[in-house]
Amino acid sequence: MDAAKHWHAFAWVGHERPADNVRTDPNQPTPPLEIAHWLLKSANRVAATFDNTPAGTKEASEWMRAGGEEHVYVSEEQFSLDERMAYVDDDLSRGADAVWGYYSQNGRYVSRALVACPRAGARCPYER
Repeated sequence: MDAAKHWHAFAWVGHERPADNVRTDPNQPTPPLEIAHWLLKSANRVAATFDNTPAGTKEASEWMRAGGEEHVYVSEEQFSLDERMAYVDDDLSRGADAVWGYYSQNGRYVSRALVACPRAGARCPYER
C-alpha cells in the first residue's frame, strides 16, 4: 500500500462485536470486515479527516488516543494505551491504516479506525 495522503477516521461503539453478516453491509454503521470497506460507508460516517502532514499526523494520533481514554481497554493492565499508541504512531508514520477493535472495561465493543486514503487504484470516495 502506498503512503496515505490523508486518513479518514471512523468510530463505532456497540454492545457486542457485530455479526459478520451485518459487517458486510456497507449501509450498516458497524465496522466492516475489511479495513478498506470503511471507505464504502456514507460520508456522514466519517468522524474526521486528517492530512498526512506532521500536524495532521499528530491530530490523528490524538484522536485515536482520545478514544482509548474514553473507552478503556478491558485488558489495559496487560496492554496499556501507551503501548497501543506506539503501534498507532508507527502505522501513521508509514502512512498506513491504524485500527482498533476491542472490548472496553464497561463491556462495550469499540471500533476506531484511521483509514489511509486514497487506496491503490482508487480515488478518495469523499472527493478529498
